[in-house]
Amino acid sequence: MKKTEMLQSKSPAELERDLLACEEELKTLRFDRAFNKLKNVKAISTARRTRARILTLLRAKQLV
Repeated sequence: MKKTEMLQSKSPAELERDLLACEEELKTLRFDRAFNKLKNVKAISTARRTRARILTLLRAKQLV
């Protein structure tokens, strides 16, 4: 199952919780990059894409 399909099956409350976790992870990754502690730089773009997917699905569920 793809990430998008997994996210689509979640309720809006679960998506909100995932969004907060994703934003916290993104903040941590940016902090680690600033202090040269980040090994996988691609993790930042992956976290940004995940955040965008969640926001898109939340907006779609609001409109329905």
